[in-house]
Amino acid sequence: MDSTIKDFIMTHELFSYHDHHITFAEFEKKRASYSHKAFLGYAGSDLVTAAGPRSSGYINDDARLEALWPSIRTTGYGRAVVSGCKELFGIEYTPMNFARITEILQATIADKSAAEVYDYFIKEKANIRWVVQDGLFRPENEEALQTNLYPNYYKFAVRMDDLFAIADNGPLEILERFTNIAILSLERLITALNTTINMFRDTGRMGAFKIGIAYKRDLIVSDPTRNETEQAFNRIRDRKAFYNGSQQNTAAVNQHEARALSDYMLHRLLERADDENIPVQVHTGYLAGNWCSLAGSKALFLIPLFEKYRRVRFDIFHGSWPWTSELGAIAKNYPNVYPDLCWAWAMNPTETERTLSEWLDGVPFNKIFAFGADTGLPWLDVGYAIQARHGIARVMQKKVQDGIFSKSTAEEVASAIMLKNGEQFYGLV
Repeated sequence: MDSTIKDFIMTHELFSYHDHHITFAEFEKKRASYSHKAFLGYAGSDLVTAAGPRSSGYINDDARLEALWPSIRTTGYGRAVVSGCKELFGIEYTPMNFARITEILQATIADKSAAEVYDYFIKEKANIRWVVQDGLFRPENEEALQTNLYPNYYKFAVRMDDLFAIADNGPLEILERFTNIAILSLERLITALNTTINMFRDTGRMGAFKIGIAYKRDLIVSDPTRNETEQAFNRIRDRKAFYNGSQQNTAAVNQHEARALSDYMLHRLLERADDENIPVQVHTGYLAGNWCSLAGSKALFLIPLFEKYRRVRFDIFHGSWPWTSELGAIAKNYPNVYPDLCWAWAMNPTETERTLSEWLDGVPFNKIFAFGADTGLPWLDVGYAIQARHGIARVMQKKVQDGIFSKSTAEEVASAIMLKNGEQFYGLV
């Protein structure tokens, strides 16, 4: 097996299509508190799973962490922690090293500004050239337009999930404060939506729209009439009216009754994406945390949108795991669908290798996106990036070994899915 292919991939830059990194300001606020627990990331969810159904929730004390860690160190989440710690500090992530890990982490960040910390872990250690951040560009975020809170190699995804899963007046009040538009009619709501987009676009740092509604509702999007939508809007806006003995502002309206408004406004967002060629990221498949229902999160449910908005470029997240083969078939059939393995390498590395190999057999490789750490702290990207690179390398080596790819083709494909496809998709070349 040609080790030079692995060497090429292990040193190649990455495009991170999805991260939730906190701001410089939030990092500074919490700087002194970062310890060995700050390496866990998504492994915290596996700890809850390992603890069983009578656990009290998130595992935050060292005694329970020490007891449960051996059971999760072999999962994708756990292995990312081990890989990152070993790469950065040269030691194993084990209970006997917890104090030492905290000490080295604090020493590593002590003499660096927040910006320098990000550059050190993201650029130098994880070798990531570009990041699309999800979290800043939300109208409910007071810092939403302060793009100086991140490095200049970050782009930002606009996200308004509360509006697309609306059940009360809250999302409208958020848009009113953000835009200074009194939303007294459906038409004014559409104006507020477009004004919000304009405000983010005018920063020069907007990268995409992000649809994360799978955490709140299913991905089945109807195409309601204007009349149906206005009825739902009026029901929500008429806050003091009584419905079956309850006022609207005490949750008399639910998502089902308001669904026409949610879906109608989502169509308006996609129209804007079509008008200005703005990429649309969509969360599909597995959901972060525990006790989450996956029933409505299949990428398959989005086909009516792919059909209707044929010029819109859809970046479909997380491989739609566990329905990765379905997403591969969809991406093969729909020129506007780009399958994305962000976060997937951490969720299930073996399944993600199989998925990448399968996709490469069915989908043009210029459509495939290979990586996104989907983490909140910059050092976590190191372990997730290592995990992805190892998986990509094994897939490429196997293709060469089986005579499917030449060495040069394997390197060409790897370079595309790891970096070049993203740069072209987001207009960064």
